[in-house]
Amino acid sequence: MKKRMIAVLLIFVLVVGTAVPAAAAGTGFSDLPTGYWAGEAIRNVAGKGIVSGYQDGTFRPAQKVTNAQFAVFLARAFYPKEAKAYEDQGYGGSAPWYWASMAALRDHRILEGTAMGRDTGWPELGCDGEYVTRYDMAQLAYNIMLDYEQTGSEVEREVVHLRVGDWSEIPESYQDAVTACYVLRVLRGHTDGDFDGAALMTRAQSCVVIDRLGKGLGVTIGTGEHVQTGPAGATLLSGQPVTEENVKDLLQRVAAEWQGDIRGMTYASGNSSAEVQAVIWSYTDANGKKLSMTSGSGGYAALLSDRVFGRFGFPARKLDDISKMRAGDIVITLDNGKIVRVSTYSGTKGDMMTLEGRMETGYEMFYLMDGGTAGSMVITPDDEFPGRTYEVWTRYPD
Repeated sequence: MKKRMIAVLLIFVLVVGTAVPAAAAGTGFSDLPTGYWAGEAIRNVAGKGIVSGYQDGTFRPAQKVTNAQFAVFLARAFYPKEAKAYEDQGYGGSAPWYWASMAALRDHRILEGTAMGRDTGWPELGCDGEYVTRYDMAQLAYNIMLDYEQTGSEVEREVVHLRVGDWSEIPESYQDAVTACYVLRVLRGHTDGDFDGAALMTRAQSCVVIDRLGKGLGVTIGTGEHVQTGPAGATLLSGQPVTEENVKDLLQRVAAEWQGDIRGMTYASGNSSAEVQAVIWSYTDANGKKLSMTSGSGGYAALLSDRVFGRFGFPARKLDDISKMRAGDIVITLDNGKIVRVSTYSGTKGDMMTLEGRMETGYEMFYLMDGGTAGSMVITPDDEFPGRTYEVWTRYPD
């Protein structure tokens, strides 16, 4: 990843509502009833100093958010060091209150394709006058995903248009952004299934988006740093301990949920590089970001695993003894060094989850056994299938 004016007059804070929160009391807002749909996200984002309430103790969750305000929120959440560096540097003259945040976002190309990025000057002096649409929110979030090199599995991306009721109304220029936001679960759409991109963002929605985006990227909002967690004491995404039974339960539920998004689509099996260990969860790039496989059956296996174990905290390791595999482990079939299929072990003896198997016959098409018929997944002695080898990768702690 490439690498904010905080001191604002009180009267100005009351107008724009974007100053740093006043102490810890800023997270107990009088207008957020118990059980409010965005309450947890608002308290989390406010608690990190990204957004604040008002002097009367309210948060005003339904209030619309301007481009400038949202830019400041994003910079505080994901690029606080860069924004602070601009503040320390100073503008050298009269400047809008949000200029340091805009400059930090521009350095990372976050404003491209949005109303905030259509200026010819520097910084964007007209930013403060308009409100953020859901279209631009999605594009800004997508640009941050690109910067953090995390946009989700291609397998998931290919079915998003089936989940969005008003997909045909979304301009082509925003479709990639909307897709990635659904894949990383930053967006979930309205109850009627529509995206409604022209609608204006509210303060509550802004907090939810920032909270979800941070979690989806594995980033601690407020610092912009990747979450550094390890297997010891960690839990599955369900919040349950890492046991085979818990993995099996969550794996089945995630697979069933994703299967419901399919409308008779088919995919070819993966044809990834033979250096599988370099492209699965153990791979970490120069910026410390963990990446998953993204296409074909490999993408589906990665999808299932990431949705059970999470994208971070459980690096993969290769099993020396494939007979010790457990629910959620990944079985890679190679023919003369070329990957021909990547499957997820369901936890039921002989039962594999593959993209083709899930599409055709649920979870019972491919089997682990000493022999089999055409169409079966077979693990046999190497001399029965010359050139056929298998690898099993696990994300369970040692």
